[in-house]
Amino acid sequence: MPRGRAFLSLAFATGLAFADAAFGDDLARCRLPEKGLRGDVGLGFPRNANRLPTTGELHLAVLFVDFPDAPAPRAPEIAFSLISPLSEAFFSRVSYGKLKLVLEPHLHWTRMSKPVADYQLHRGADFLTHRAYLQEAITLTPDADYSRVQGVIVITNPRVQAIDYGPAFTASPGFGVLAGGREILNGVTSGSDLMSWGWRWLPHELGHAMSLVDLASLKPEHSYWNSYVGDFSLMGNIAAPAREYFGWERWQLGWVEDSQVVCAGPASLEAALTPIERAGGNKIVVVPVTETRAVVVESRHPEGFDERLSGSGLLVYVVNTEIGTYDGAIRVAPHSPDEQHYVSSLLTDGRSVTVEGVTVTALDGDRLHIEH
Repeated sequence: MPRGRAFLSLAFATGLAFADAAFGDDLARCRLPEKGLRGDVGLGFPRNANRLPTTGELHLAVLFVDFPDAPAPRAPEIAFSLISPLSEAFFSRVSYGKLKLVLEPHLHWTRMSKPVADYQLHRGADFLTHRAYLQEAITLTPDADYSRVQGVIVITNPRVQAIDYGPAFTASPGFGVLAGGREILNGVTSGSDLMSWGWRWLPHELGHAMSLVDLASLKPEHSYWNSYVGDFSLMGNIAAPAREYFGWERWQLGWVEDSQVVCAGPASLEAALTPIERAGGNKIVVVPVTETRAVVVESRHPEGFDERLSGSGLLVYVVNTEIGTYDGAIRVAPHSPDEQHYVSSLLTDGRSVTVEGVTVTALDGDRLHIEH
């Protein structure tokens, strides 16, 4: 059987109704279908076709705007340096070279027509308010070349405190913005938090524009906003030391190949993984437990954009495609709402964790044993 494929092809003894015919291959049980309510983003298969392409060259126009009552004090090149070239380097690495991010900056400040407060772009602004702002920025910058871009980034004067955050724009056909006679469905606009997040802001928001959900928690009972995933993936905590996307996220985005996924059958198994930060080798083991839930195992090491991770080992987490943004679509195991970093969750030689009836034990190196 080809490397990385399921070790067993028997149906689960439980008789759960997995979508095993949807893709006609031995990974079908592990490609959890999308059952979330939002529709624009989600961790299930297939990925929303209206989101940004994730392989080849991704061209994005970058516009710069200020306001009559808040003119930009510095050149746009300085604002652009907050996101480039580290954003390009990040996507090149986490995609294993499959995605080349091409930012096309239009390096002058475009003056918006109204004072800052009139745009009402505070946290929680609705879709129509956001779209109107993005559309005006495009309309007032007609000399930008929109002929080959797939999305638009608007860098707002980062000194403007009234616009306190920078969300992604993810639209359905007919509800996008017009740029150069074309409808654009995906974009990002920045806020004053760009000054604190720096380049990491853009891969987080572009992750949404590619379909990924927010992995942070906004629940008042959680002590930390990264209570679901700790220090792993900047889709949870933008300041996370282990910034690189989860293996499941990379599989959905097309960066982890099917041949690098071990889809577990009903029996126990042993497998060897290559750290998610390196190209090649098996990347994730997936153990589906219901139609929309699976236990996933990957290896994390302090390399690449995870270089600040304070340990290494096997990372176990649960993916749930019925859950959307901010509700724990990925939860690192063992899960505790009072645990901030989750570095202790990394399994090393002989340690094990049981979640969803699946026991994962770390063997030597990046080898693992699964019982369920």
